[in-house]
Amino acid sequence: MNRALAEAIVNELSSSKTKRLQPDIWRSFDEQAWNKTLDWLDLSGLALYLRQRLETTNGLGMVPSRVRQRLDRCESENRMRAAAMAEELKVLSEIFTGAGIEHIVLKGIALVPDYCPHPAIRTQYDYDFLICPDATKRTEKALRAAGYKRKNSESEHPIVYYRPEPNIRFAADFMGLYSQGLGRSIELHLSLWESSEDRIEIALTKDLFARAVRRRWQDFEYLSLNDEDALVFQVLHAFRHVLRNWCRLSVFLEIAYFLNRRSSDSLFWSRFTARIDKLCWVPEATMVVFGLAELLFGACIPEKIKAQFSSVSFAALALWIERYGRPSALANFRSNKYSLFLHREFVEDPAAWAGIRRQRLFPARRPHRPPMVVFQRGFSRWEELRIVALHALSRLKFHAISAFGYAWEYPKWLRCRRTRVLTYTKAAERAAGTLV
Repeated sequence: MNRALAEAIVNELSSSKTKRLQPDIWRSFDEQAWNKTLDWLDLSGLALYLRQRLETTNGLGMVPSRVRQRLDRCESENRMRAAAMAEELKVLSEIFTGAGIEHIVLKGIALVPDYCPHPAIRTQYDYDFLICPDATKRTEKALRAAGYKRKNSESEHPIVYYRPEPNIRFAADFMGLYSQGLGRSIELHLSLWESSEDRIEIALTKDLFARAVRRRWQDFEYLSLNDEDALVFQVLHAFRHVLRNWCRLSVFLEIAYFLNRRSSDSLFWSRFTARIDKLCWVPEATMVVFGLAELLFGACIPEKIKAQFSSVSFAALALWIERYGRPSALANFRSNKYSLFLHREFVEDPAAWAGIRRQRLFPARRPHRPPMVVFQRGFSRWEELRIVALHALSRLKFHAISAFGYAWEYPKWLRCRRTRVLTYTKAAERAAGTLV
């Protein structure tokens, strides 16, 4: 990507008035700069958000015509895709309801309008449902009867299903990300947090269904998490992806959008703080996610929340955001393994941490296959094998370079961390002395 253009895009989407750009800035980026950045723009989930912002600020006519045409086509395709997904979601809900399966819709249209003004400007590749563990067998039976097949193993969670469909060769690679012809999977979550891989124990309350609310999108009524639990889920979803070295920038844009919409709702924030104060590690994860949303997109964090983030226990987290947050986020957290510094703050068992770090630095398992979107473009078998091989080589290169970068940065991080914690500790002691 062109770093200057990527920075300009993020700043343009920020709600901070100090970062907002003059429309003429877009004339300074030629077609070559855009061509280097378009893949990043698609993968970050920001393409349609940018198009909407440029349209409302009369900046769309200042980008190269081919780029403008591409964005227009993406918007048109995604609008049809969003409509098709809404219809399929209705069908899935009817399948579950017919089988007597209580289900909560996560993400997707459940994010409208609090996190996203309209589903047509948001890229979505799957459906997420929360179901009760005792409904797993009935849910899987219902999906199989409807023609869906399980994608992952019996031991993996969330449970993933998909509908087998013929391959499609799209006119251009980027269209596969927005076309309604691209297949979408179904993720069945048994809880909002799985601790097995990350070894971070977060025991969420078991009253999510009792607290759930009914919402409506056009003519479709569905069950959703209530506002506080929905925000907890968004925080944990973003946090998990940061730890695992892949999180789209649009996730933080959507959380920033929510924070700005609800920043003055004191009753909501009282309920939210009461909710997370009872949950181990959730306040810390919230600090990380809110901090990144503020750093990247100018999110307005309520003072009631921000006051909790000034204690010594949050010192290292604040340092990580300050030191690694923006450069890591601009690469969708895929260019380094500095998230390990963050992950360490949440794992108390030294033996468990040693295993996590060893596995993350030197993975023993075969690299994951590229996303399904890659293989739904009608490639031949030989083309698919070539893509898989190149992907595996790129992952090996990433692990080698990023492991070296982690080792090089590690002593610097420890020194900075000690200094920051000491500074916070002294400030807390002075504050306590003043109170006395």
